[in-house]
Amino acid sequence: MSNSAVVHFELECSPIDQDALPFDRAIYSDIVSAGGHDWRMACTPEDVDGFVSVYLELISDDKNVVTVIFDAAITGSDQVVGPSCFSRRRTVLVYINHRPGEYERSGFARFIHRGDLGEYAWSNGRVTVMCAVSVLDGDTPTSIAEAPPLQEKKGIAVLLSEIGDHLGCLVDSAALSDVSFVVGGDEAPPLRAHRAILAARSPVFKAQFCGHMLEANTDAPSLIITVPDMDSETFKTMLRFMYTDNLPAGLGHDDEGEDEALLSLLAAADRYALDRLKLLCALKLLQNMTVDTVATLLDCAETYNCPDLKTMCIEFVLDDENFDKVVLTDSFIDLVVTRSPLLLAEMRNVAGDIQ
Repeated sequence: MSNSAVVHFELECSPIDQDALPFDRAIYSDIVSAGGHDWRMACTPEDVDGFVSVYLELISDDKNVVTVIFDAAITGSDQVVGPSCFSRRRTVLVYINHRPGEYERSGFARFIHRGDLGEYAWSNGRVTVMCAVSVLDGDTPTSIAEAPPLQEKKGIAVLLSEIGDHLGCLVDSAALSDVSFVVGGDEAPPLRAHRAILAARSPVFKAQFCGHMLEANTDAPSLIITVPDMDSETFKTMLRFMYTDNLPAGLGHDDEGEDEALLSLLAAADRYALDRLKLLCALKLLQNMTVDTVATLLDCAETYNCPDLKTMCIEFVLDDENFDKVVLTDSFIDLVVTRSPLLLAEMRNVAGDIQ
C-alpha cells in the first residue's frame, strides 16, 4: 500500500464557460488511493477574485485523524522562452471527524490568478496542474490522550513561511499603524502604514521619517505625509510590495493599462530605492514588449537606471526581425533625436560586439 499518489489535469487559459461547469463550478480529478484512504483533487477555475483554487478532498469514510502533505504545481511549457514550472506550493493538512457522505476539502483558495496562466501554457492554450498527496505514516487517534509521545514521531513537517501573507493583511488594516499618506491630492481616505516596516525596506522612507522626527523634536505617535505627485493606486501597490516582497497577483491584467501601471510602479520603485521591485516591473514589461513600446521602455530604463532592462531593449531593437519596424516608429525617432541622442552610438557599439 502506497502512502502517496499523484494526479494531474489540464485547464484552459481562455475564459471558462461557467454554464459548462458542474453546479459547484469545480473540475475534479480521478479518485486515487494513498495511505489506505481515497482522495481526489478539486480545481475551481473561477473561485475568489479571479483566482484558481486547488483543493484536496478526503473521499473515504474515516473516523481517525488523517494528516497529509499536499503539493500543487503548474508544470511544463513548450515555449522556447518562459518559465517551465509555477512555484510549487506545499502545506500540511489535517482531516478530522470526517462524516460519511461529506467530503472534507482543504488546500489553496488563491493558488494562481487566471491572468497569469498564459505564462505557463502549452501551445494548445492549456496548462497542466500537478497535485501530490503524501499521507504521514500512521493515523492519529481521535483521542488526543491516545496520541503517541512526540519523540516517537519520525519527523516534523514544517509549513512554508507565511510571513508575506500575514504582513500583507496589515496593508488593508489600520491596526497599529503610525503613519498616514495623503497621495496625489485624492479625496480618498489617507493610506495607513507602519513606519518601522517602511523604514526597514526603504532607505528613503527611513531618512524621511528620521527627518520628520528631528523637526518635531519628538517621537510622534502618528505622522501625516503628503505625496502630491503619485497616484494612490501606484502608491498602494508599492506599499503592498514592501510588506509582502511580491507584486500583487493579477497586477495589470486588464491588458489595456498594464504597461502604464507598471511604468508608474517602476518610477515609484526608483524613487524609494526598491531595487527588487524595479526588477520585477522590468521583467513584466519585457514580457509585454513590442516594436511599438520598446522605445518607451528604453527611455524608462535610462531615466530610472535599469541597466538590465536597457540591455534587453537594445537587443530587441537590433534583432533583424524588429529593427526595420522599430526605427520607423515615432516614439523611437523622438527618443534618439530629442531625448537621448547618445543612444544611437551606444547601439552601434552593441551591434559591433554582436557581430
